Amino acid sequence: MPPKRKHTTEDTVSTPARATRSSTRKQAGTAEGGAADEHANSATAEPPAKRTKKTAAKASKASTPKSKAAKAQAAIDDAGQVSRHKLSDDHDATQSTSTATVTLNGHGPSASSSKSAASVTKKPNKSKKACDFEPYSASSATALFGNYADEDDPNVIGPEGFEKLCNDAEISLEGALPLILAWQLGASEMAKISKEEWEKGTSELRISSVSSLAVALHDLEDLLLLDKPALKPPTTTTSGTKKSTSSSAEPYNRSRYFKYASDKKKSFGELYTFCFMLAKPPQGRNIDMETACAFWSVLVAPRYPLAQELLNFINEKGTYKGVNKDLWSMTLEFCQTISPNLEDYEADGAWPTMLDDFVAWKNNQNPSDSNGSAD
Repeated sequence: MPPKRKHTTEDTVSTPARATRSSTRKQAGTAEGGAADEHANSATAEPPAKRTKKTAAKASKASTPKSKAAKAQAAIDDAGQVSRHKLSDDHDATQSTSTATVTLNGHGPSASSSKSAASVTKKPNKSKKACDFEPYSASSATALFGNYADEDDPNVIGPEGFEKLCNDAEISLEGALPLILAWQLGASEMAKISKEEWEKGTSELRISSVSSLAVALHDLEDLLLLDKPALKPPTTTTSGTKKSTSSSAEPYNRSRYFKYASDKKKSFGELYTFCFMLAKPPQGRNIDMETACAFWSVLVAPRYPLAQELLNFINEKGTYKGVNKDLWSMTLEFCQTISPNLEDYEADGAWPTMLDDFVAWKNNQNPSDSNGSAD
């Protein structure tokens, strides 16, 4: 119902003349304000029937557009509220991803967080055309190195610069990608890259931008760790010239990649061996068990389920302190050749003691799977 119309002074005085003639004649000689108010009250108390009908009709017409306007405004408000909630949710999701914590220390990634790290790793936009990537330039590669070099030593990228480089390339510091990066650049120390190593590695890979570097690392992760089908090499015409898919149009030089793809098992072994040398102290012969487990969790466990059980055993046992080169190599062979149910395990296979202990532990965990070979 619309609000009552507020009468002005002119309406109040003139309304009684229309309402009742007799009352108007009686009060014709009176011009006082109080009398005028009295006539106004008597007029508005009982309005004529016709006026009542007209007023009701006007009120009905007036209320219709207001009702539509109110509904429209409510719809707009609801839509705005939904949009604000969506934007808020999208912002929260982005924040959750961007603020995911990663750590980098002298011993590489942690075994406990390798799975969560893999879930937040962003891969480069593979829909991006090869021609959209910045062509290789030696000067650009050198300038890129300078963006991450230490302030105190411009000839080396230290842990802080290494972490920043990985963040800019959108790769997790807790996964295997930093190890692949060190491998491809031939780094001699954990989380450090010398200018000489950088220039040699980027020159061979023809990489001078972070986006191209990210693509190269993810290509190798897909090939060697996730065991995805290899990319197809560029095709050639009958005259021997390459088509438009030549290496010059690629985001980086994939010659090394296709060499790895020709023998994936051998190539993975090269990466695995490199990681032991990377983690080993310069004058030492062993790497500590914590570092070994961290590396196994991101290198071996994604491909071989038995490796995760081995990590659980080592963590529960808690008595193994170090890993030498023989144990490092035999652990990979064990995970590659022994089935998860241990049916092809032989007690006289000259496995390292830690692996024999693991077999006994696993058989005790699952007596029904024991083949009786481990006493």
